[in-house]
Amino acid sequence: MGGVSSRPLFALSTMYWQHKGWSLQAFWEIAQSLGCEGIEISHIVREEDVQDLRPDEVPIVAVHAPAPKRDGPAGWDAMRLISTPDESARQWAVAQVEHSIRWAARMGAPVVCVHLGVVEHVAREVWVLEQRYLAGQRGQPVYEAHRSRVEAIRRRWAAPYLEAARRSLDTLAACAAREGVRLGLESRRYFHEIPTLAELEYLLANSDPAVVGFWYDVGHCQVLSNLGMIPHDAWWHRVPDRLVGVHVHDVIGLRDHLVPGTGDVPWHQAATFMATATVITFEVDWYFTEEEVRRGVTFLRKHLREHGRIHGK
Repeated sequence: MGGVSSRPLFALSTMYWQHKGWSLQAFWEIAQSLGCEGIEISHIVREEDVQDLRPDEVPIVAVHAPAPKRDGPAGWDAMRLISTPDESARQWAVAQVEHSIRWAARMGAPVVCVHLGVVEHVAREVWVLEQRYLAGQRGQPVYEAHRSRVEAIRRRWAAPYLEAARRSLDTLAACAAREGVRLGLESRRYFHEIPTLAELEYLLANSDPAVVGFWYDVGHCQVLSNLGMIPHDAWWHRVPDRLVGVHVHDVIGLRDHLVPGTGDVPWHQAATFMATATVITFEVDWYFTEEEVRRGVTFLRKHLREHGRIHGK
């Protein structure tokens, strides 16, 4: 990705569409009024919501797989099972994301955000760590001991899940290459999810840069940093040249999906990194007012101009 001459496309995630009762056409009108050039279809959107949608009706600039969502066996979640060693379940999950890739290509969306699953047997200990954080114990010996325990347990169980995720990614990358779509591997909110930063480096090193890159979720990286798991700035320094897309939302403690500019994220530094993305999506919770979201868009534009060397409004 070359020098920055214009800013990335701004999109509004359909996370903000839920509970509103709007059509997607009406949602696009709202997104425009808030200063966005397109929308990102997230996995809350079902096939019946878009079955009659034409590519020229609404500018879809990103798809967050698995979307549009299809029904599957009870309890099956493509975002989790894509890393399972259970081969039949993994292949089902891969098929859901392949559907997203093909649909994105048909709708003219250049990028697809992908989750790569979880390392099982770790979630309970991650939950305990977060409860200790919320109790104000970070920095105390009991917290640091448990943080080390979480890291050790994850290392113990990671290998088969990471290998399954890699196999899934190989298949998805081949599909994306055929369809002319670029994939972004998203930084995740919970430490038992794939990838950690080291896992991201491994996966990117074994993938075609023209097809697979990094989807930087600003809020997720801030949460992991607040917990003491992965410093936020490490993501900027270790994968600087593979950025595909960005999810922007702010964080207070462990509470994410807040409007940018209302929390703890170091936006002046993050803006420098995110400037080379294809798409920057506002992934904020549905209950914020339109005026609050508009202020967040204005806030981020200002930081991109001042710190990201972005030209234009």
